[in-house]
Amino acid sequence: MPIPVGINGLGRIGKMVCLQMLAQPDVYSIKAINATSLNATEISDYLTYDSSHRYDRSVCKNVEIVNDNLVRINGNEIHLFKDRDARNLKWRSVGVQFVLECTGAYLTTEKGAMHDVDYVIMSAPPKDPDITPTFIYGVNHEEYRGQKIVSASSCTTNCMGPMMKLVSDAFGVESVNFTTIHATTGSQSVVDVINKKNRTHRSIINNMIPHSTGAAKSIFRVMPELSGKVWGTSVRVPCINCSLLDINVTCEDKTANLEAVKDLLNKHELFGEVYHLNEKMLTSVDFMTTTTPTILDGIASMDFKPGSFKLMLWYDNEWSYSAQCLRIMKSMHQHNKHVERSVRGRVSPKISPNNSIVNLASLNGVARELNPAKILNLDSKLALKSLKLGGKNVVARFDFNVPVDNGKVMDDFRVRASLPSINHILEQKPNRVVLVCHFGRPKGKDKKNSVEFLVPILAGLLKREVKFLPDGVSQKTVDALAAAKDTNNGAIYLLENIRFHAEETKFDPESDVSKMYQSLGDAMIADCFGCVHRNHMSVCHLKGAGKQHGYGFLIEQEVEAISTLLRSDGKKVLGIMGGAKIADKQPMIECLCKMPSTRIFVGGGLTLGFDKFMPSTPHSVILARDAYGAADFESPATYMPDIAKIGVGGFDCGPQGLRDLMAMIDAADVIFWNGCLGVIEDPRYRVGSAMIVDYLLAQTGKQIIIGGGETASLFAGKEAEHIYLSTGGGALLAHIQSSVLGTPTVPGLAPFSL
Repeated sequence: MPIPVGINGLGRIGKMVCLQMLAQPDVYSIKAINATSLNATEISDYLTYDSSHRYDRSVCKNVEIVNDNLVRINGNEIHLFKDRDARNLKWRSVGVQFVLECTGAYLTTEKGAMHDVDYVIMSAPPKDPDITPTFIYGVNHEEYRGQKIVSASSCTTNCMGPMMKLVSDAFGVESVNFTTIHATTGSQSVVDVINKKNRTHRSIINNMIPHSTGAAKSIFRVMPELSGKVWGTSVRVPCINCSLLDINVTCEDKTANLEAVKDLLNKHELFGEVYHLNEKMLTSVDFMTTTTPTILDGIASMDFKPGSFKLMLWYDNEWSYSAQCLRIMKSMHQHNKHVERSVRGRVSPKISPNNSIVNLASLNGVARELNPAKILNLDSKLALKSLKLGGKNVVARFDFNVPVDNGKVMDDFRVRASLPSINHILEQKPNRVVLVCHFGRPKGKDKKNSVEFLVPILAGLLKREVKFLPDGVSQKTVDALAAAKDTNNGAIYLLENIRFHAEETKFDPESDVSKMYQSLGDAMIADCFGCVHRNHMSVCHLKGAGKQHGYGFLIEQEVEAISTLLRSDGKKVLGIMGGAKIADKQPMIECLCKMPSTRIFVGGGLTLGFDKFMPSTPHSVILARDAYGAADFESPATYMPDIAKIGVGGFDCGPQGLRDLMAMIDAADVIFWNGCLGVIEDPRYRVGSAMIVDYLLAQTGKQIIIGGGETASLFAGKEAEHIYLSTGGGALLAHIQSSVLGTPTVPGLAPFSL
C-alpha cells in the first residue's frame, strides 16, 4: 500500500515533494495539501510549469477539479485545505499518516504536535534541536526508532552529511571547514531593501552575498562525533538553483587521499541514490533536477598534503533535498511496518486476568507489621516550605542526570520534577540560586560530561536567564559570584558537573574542596532523591556554621510515597520486580518478602537466574515462566512456553505471565513496580510492559508507586493522580531496604531525619 501523505505548504520544497510523489504512485499517495494562497483552478498550471526544473509533465497533466476543496490528479483524489493554523487541519479524516511540514512555521516538537496526524517530518532544521530528533538518509536514518516528529535537516547538511560519514568512518576526521556557494532562495530580495540584520537585504540579481549557515551545528546532531571539528560559512550567488559545497578535510589517517574517497564512493551501496561522481566539465545548470544530494566533482576536488584534501560537492538544493525528505519518510514507514509485523500476534490485547493459573490464596505475605521506629520521619522544620530564604545565597543540589542519546535529551522528567522547589526558592527573592548537579560518571574533567547543555533547557522551563559557572567548585567561581553582587534578584546559576571533582565521590568534610563548596552559599538545600543513597559531598555536606539547610519538595514527596508502601496498615501489597540482572534485585526481593501482606511478581531477565540466587522460591513469589525471545535481537521473536526448560532468557513477558500479573494487580491495594518486564528499547519486546502500564492506569482505586529509571519512562506523558513516579531507582530501593531491615538511614536523608 502506498504511504498516505499530506503536504503542509506548497512553496518550493512543497512543490518538489509533490511532483516527485506524483511520479511514484505505487510508493506515495498524496491525500491532502494545505496551501492558503492556491486555488483548485490554479493547481494544474502551478505544477506543470517551473522556471528551474526539467521533469515529466505528464505526472500532473490529468487534473480534474471536483470542487473547490477536492481535485483528482491521475485519478488520485487530493483534498485541499486553506488554513494557517495546524490545529484546524483534519489530516486524519482524509487518511493522512505522514505530514511533510514545508511551511517553516512549525519547527518545534510542540508546534509539530499541533498536526492531527501520526508522523510529522520538518523540511528544515528544528528550532528545538535538543528535543526534536534529526535524521538524514545515508547518515543516521538507521537510528530511527519510531519517533513521531522529526526533522530532515537542511539541504546543505543533506549534501555534507553523507560525505562526512563516508570519510569519518573510513579515515577519522581531525577538522573540517567549508563554504557553501548557495543559490538564491525565496527569502532574498530582488532589489535592495532596508534591513540591517544581514547582507541578504541586497539585490539577488547582481550580488555575491556572504551569509551564515547552520549546517555546522546541524551536522553535530546527526554525527555527534564531529562536534567541535566542523566550521563553515555561506555565500549566496545569483543562480536560481543548484549549489556547490567547498569542503576542506583533514583526516586522522594520513594515508587518506582523494582517490581513496572516490573509490569508497563508487563502491558504496548508496551510490546512485545518495552519492554520485562527476568526472565531466559540467556547471551548476547541469545538475538541475538531480536526485542524489552528494555529487563529488572529481575534477574540481584536489589533494593537499597527506591526509588532507578539498572536496567539491554539487547538490540541487531543491530537488535532491526533496528526494532526501521522501527517502526519510519511506525509511520511517518501512521501520514502523517492520515493527508492526514483528509485534502483530505477539500478545493479544484481549488478555485479561480471568485466565490466570496463579493461586492467589497461596501467596499471602508474611502476616506481621513493620516496626514504626524503622520508618523514616523527616524533620518538618527543615522542609523547604519552613525555611526563610529571602536575601540568601542559596546552593541547591538536584538530580539532573537525564538520559542523552547522540546529544539529544531523551527524557527531561528529572529536570521537570525539580521545578516546584526551584520556583519556591525564587518566589522568596533570594540573592541568587546556584543549581548543583552531576551528569554521568566522569573521571576528572571531561567535556563530554559537561552539564552546560542543561542551561537552555532550564532557562526554557524556568523562563528565566540561567548563567553557567564553567569552573565548578573553585576560587574563580567564588570570585565570579562575589563580583556579580546579586541582591534579592534571584539570579540563577548552574554549576559545572560536580563529579568533575574527585572530592565529590570521596567525601571528606575537611578537604579544601568541601570547605569551598560550603562557601558558595549561606543556605544549602538538597532535593536530589535519586542520589541520597550516595555518601557524596554535595548530597551530605549541608550543615555549616550559621547556615540554613533543608530538603526540597521532591525528597518530601518521595519519602511520603515510600511511607505509604511501608505503612500498609493491613492493605495487600504487590511488588513487581523486573530488569536484567537478578544480582541487582535479589536484596530488594528478599526485603519485600519480609514486608507484611506482600506478594511479589518476578519478570524480565530476572526469571532465568532466579532459581540459582534463591534456590527455595518464597511462597509469596510467582515467576513469569513464559516469554517471547530469540537467540539474539536480529532473529524473529518466538514464543517460549517455559524458559526454565530451554535455559534461554526471554526478552519480554509472555501471555500467561501477564495474565497472572493482572490477577495479582486486581487483588492488591498498594503496588510497587521496579524494573521493566522486557527489553523495552526494542519495540517487539516493549509490549508486555506497555500492557501493564495501561492496566495500571485503569486501577484508579489503588495506590501505585513506580520505581524510577526505565520503569518511570514507560509512563512518559501518561501521568495519573493515583500513580507516583519516583525519580530514584537505586535510592528508592536503598531507602526501602534500610526501613524494612532496620539498617542505617541512607546518607543523603540522615541530615533531615528525626
